[in-house]
Amino acid sequence: MIGEYRFFQDFFDGQIIKEESEKYKLFKVLLFSVVFAVALFLTFIDIFGIIELALLVFGLVWNIFSGLGKKISYLLCVIVSCLYAIICISFNVYANVLIYLACYIPLQLIATTKDYEDGDFIQIKKHITDYNKILLVLVFISLFMIMIFFDVLTGSRFIIFDALSASLLVCSAVLRNERYFEYYIFRIFALIASVLLWIVVLAEYGNTSAIAVIILYLSYFVFDVVSFITQKLTYVNEYMIQEEKYQKIEDQLLINEKLKIYADINKNIENKK
Repeated sequence: MIGEYRFFQDFFDGQIIKEESEKYKLFKVLLFSVVFAVALFLTFIDIFGIIELALLVFGLVWNIFSGLGKKISYLLCVIVSCLYAIICISFNVYANVLIYLACYIPLQLIATTKDYEDGDFIQIKKHITDYNKILLVLVFISLFMIMIFFDVLTGSRFIIFDALSASLLVCSAVLRNERYFEYYIFRIFALIASVLLWIVVLAEYGNTSAIAVIILYLSYFVFDVVSFITQKLTYVNEYMIQEEKYQKIEDQLLINEKLKIYADINKNIENKK
């Protein structure tokens, strides 16, 4: 029984699905409202075009309100990936084009086949074991080298930043699809790398499309940092509950073992009489 419990704990390390709090729901609405208002204002004064506005609106809905449903999320993924690819191609940022079209869309399609219950689509449930953490780092390094090679072949102007952003985004997307808690670690670094990439693009081209992408990734960063803190608090609390249950199991087994020994001693005493 203890062995089965430890196995459960290794792969589902204490996280129990909970409904979103009212504060968290309010935060999502406020974040979307603020970014949407900024995007609308910049479109009104002719800094953003329809593509930039659509990218920000659909991109925010796709990431912040992914609990809307699997089919809607998939449709939003396709729209955002295509819009983002158009902008990336115009700046020769090809590794990001590759991962959005050849990685994000298939992963989102796979997510539609997952047995997620209603409301659980965005919840993180698993915790990676130490062995798999090493494997994940090796996968990331391999992806990074592949993206560099791809950028060299396609003539990307921002090879290192593009490859780093793309490889981190791929790792975070895979972890997200499988609902691993470590998704947040890769995701936050991926967003930082992506913001740096588009700051370099903006400095090189001075195009306002780059500003739209920067705003999008910064909004993702704020959203994921808050989500990470929310999930971390839940994770720690539930982990402590699981530890308490495990300790009770150990205590009960120890009590049963002592009672058995006591019963055997009494039985031997009775037999001697």
